[in-house]
Amino acid sequence: MTNVHRLYKILFATVISLFGLITIYALQAEETPRFVLFFGRFHPLLLHLPIGALLVTFFIDVIGRIQKNYASEIIKSMLGFTAFFAIITCFIGYFLSLEGGYQEETLNLHLYTGIGTAILVSGLFYLSLEENFESNKLFLPLFLISLVCISVAGHFGSVLTHGNDFLLEYARAPQKEKTIEVVDSLKIYDNVVAKILDDKCVSCHNTNKRKGDLSLISKNHILQGGESGEVLIAGNADASLFYTQLLLPISDEDRMPPEGKAQLTKDEIWILKHWIDNGLDFDNYVQGISENDTLKTKLEKYLVFNKLEIPKASRNDIEKVRASGFRVLEIVPGQSELSVKYLDAEPDKERIDKLSLLSEQVVELNFGSAQVTDEMTNVLRRLENLKSLRLNSPSITDASINNLKSLESVEVLNVYNTGITRDGLADLLSVITPKKVYTWETEIDQESAEALASNFNINIVNGAGDELIEGSKLEVPLITPDNTLFMKEMDIVLSTRLKGVDLRYTLDGASPDSTSPVFSDKITLTDSGTLKVAAFKENWVPSDVITRDYAKVQHRIADFSIEEEPSERFADPKQLFDLEEGSLSFGDGKWAGFLGSDLTTTIDLGSDKVVEHISFSTLEDVGSWILYPTKFLIYASNTKDGEFAMIDEVSVPRQGEGGAVEKKKVTLTLPKTKARYFKIVIKNRDALPEWHVGAGNPGWIFVDEIFVW
Repeated sequence: MTNVHRLYKILFATVISLFGLITIYALQAEETPRFVLFFGRFHPLLLHLPIGALLVTFFIDVIGRIQKNYASEIIKSMLGFTAFFAIITCFIGYFLSLEGGYQEETLNLHLYTGIGTAILVSGLFYLSLEENFESNKLFLPLFLISLVCISVAGHFGSVLTHGNDFLLEYARAPQKEKTIEVVDSLKIYDNVVAKILDDKCVSCHNTNKRKGDLSLISKNHILQGGESGEVLIAGNADASLFYTQLLLPISDEDRMPPEGKAQLTKDEIWILKHWIDNGLDFDNYVQGISENDTLKTKLEKYLVFNKLEIPKASRNDIEKVRASGFRVLEIVPGQSELSVKYLDAEPDKERIDKLSLLSEQVVELNFGSAQVTDEMTNVLRRLENLKSLRLNSPSITDASINNLKSLESVEVLNVYNTGITRDGLADLLSVITPKKVYTWETEIDQESAEALASNFNINIVNGAGDELIEGSKLEVPLITPDNTLFMKEMDIVLSTRLKGVDLRYTLDGASPDSTSPVFSDKITLTDSGTLKVAAFKENWVPSDVITRDYAKVQHRIADFSIEEEPSERFADPKQLFDLEEGSLSFGDGKWAGFLGSDLTTTIDLGSDKVVEHISFSTLEDVGSWILYPTKFLIYASNTKDGEFAMIDEVSVPRQGEGGAVEKKKVTLTLPKTKARYFKIVIKNRDALPEWHVGAGNPGWIFVDEIFVW
């Protein structure tokens, strides 16, 4: 027997003895010791080692048999490795099961098939110690049985952690969600509450994994409660354990969902409170909600609309339409929806009728200034998915109304400079309901337009000065890179998903317009400044202006001290000065978090230097109890231990009760202060405000980059 084999025997004996004693101790204890539970948490980490090693060993075995070059020693060592970690994995898996909350039958199947795998692999290892073990008639069949056993154990493990359908979820066609287009057709539990629970809670509270002995997969399970009894008390959310645990600070070990899991939004918490306070309705539809009711606004996001499946047009059909005088563009590159504009001022019916080749794909149609006639609008009857139409021809009269009535999907209708009358438009609006109609320079006066808008409850624009003509608004451009700090220079690239769009920008703080420079290759910044960008395209509403403030950092800060360290769960204090900006996720490893305390740091610039600006980036995520700081204060001194004189301070503004997660830079402009040491104080609030669900508790501030420029 080789020294390696003796070592394996010693290791096996040691591991089985040690973990066997721990197991006996845990079984005899009234309550499972914490160190045993600690070992159990390593099960998900270690279980992949025997799985991967066994598969690799089987691969080497098969290749060796085929190539007549059998790697006996490698296979022996690999099987020893696999058996060793399979045994350890079984023990710590059992320790993990002592936490409870797992469905017993599935847990036992996982445990016993795991133990079976460890025994089989150990048997393989001991067989491999024989001479010419590869020719042993038991070896290969035992190997195959081991692979089956470890696969079954892995399957039941996935059922425990991810549910019964985890393995086959995507093997079958997705279930089509029932269309629900009005709030009154929503069932408050089935269509709203159950979705929230499924998204944020059920992964830990299901029939196979019942944390706290609580399952949230059905009415009966919810009402059954958990190990603490009832978790929901009808009519009283504030007395319901389920609800109150949603409001605990994110650092509290009883917070649900726990830190690291997807958190409920403020709206989701509001809906659950409303549902509990109103009696835990599991069966009924939402009823009797007024138009401006808060509940109606929050429930609209749970509506399910009928999504159109539009096939892509053939390249041949698109080219035929282009040859007839139309510009044809994909609204989103690679998608089937098309934007079409007629470019010739003198159309004829035969050329216009070519649009029927794209009857499903045309979503936006603009005839520009083409002198289209009533007869030519017959083709509109075939454009079943048209959402935006622009006609601009005095030859169009009420005779076209019957053709326009077929446009059931139209949302924006522009009949500028046509001969359509009040009666014609009223006839049209009795059949279709666009969101917006443009009627200026028609036979419809302002008074008639206002009356029609009121009667049919739509928006009618009857003057060129009221609004831009086209209803389609461009999306904001993309700016890369995301970082806004640099030392020497920075190259910026602008992009958009749409074709034929001009990206115009300014660097002087003014909003870009049609006269601003058009982006072509890159923008190179060599100094601090404000970049503003907007997208422009003919007959489209320009995008919103996107603004980025760039700072050329004067001094990289390497020497600093901090009075109170941030929470160790978040960024190292050094990352406050590494010029790498954090994202909108406070857990991305770049934000330093302070719970209930201020951030006070003193930076050393190495020598006396003139400083004009000091800034920091901060994050707000109200649902995670993170609010902007209240104040930003700067002190300066020429000696490290000398007296620091206050230079300036500024309040950090915030409004309302918060919504989307956002971040911003806060800057103090100093009167060209010359000093070596600067003390920076970023003040936290004393407690979360009254409007917050955690009112009275300490809140977090999160800070990323502190920089001098």
